Amino acid sequence: MAAAYDPALRRLALALAPAPLRARAGVYCGVGGPSYETAAECRLLRRLGADAVGMSTVGEAVAARHCGLRVLGLSLITNAAPGDDDT
Repeated sequence: MAAAYDPALRRLALALAPAPLRARAGVYCGVGGPSYETAAECRLLRRLGADAVGMSTVGEAVAARHCGLRVLGLSLITNAAPGDDDT
C-alpha cells in the first residue's frame, strides 16, 4: 500500500516531538506473530528496509485508509532486535 500515512501529519508529529523522545521517521514492518523474531528474521527484515517490526498497526492503518481517514502511525520501541552478531 502506497501513501498509507499522511505526510502532513508525519511532519507535524516530528516537529512537535520533544527532543528526548528521539522521534524519527522509519519503516514499520508488520508480521503475523504472535512471536518474537529470530535473529535471522531480523537480519532479513533489516535488509528489506525495516526499521521496526511489530504485530499491530498495519491492519488498523489499512482499514482506516480504506475508510478515507488520514492516518498517522506512532510506534514505541520497547525492545531491541537481535543484532547482526546474533547476540
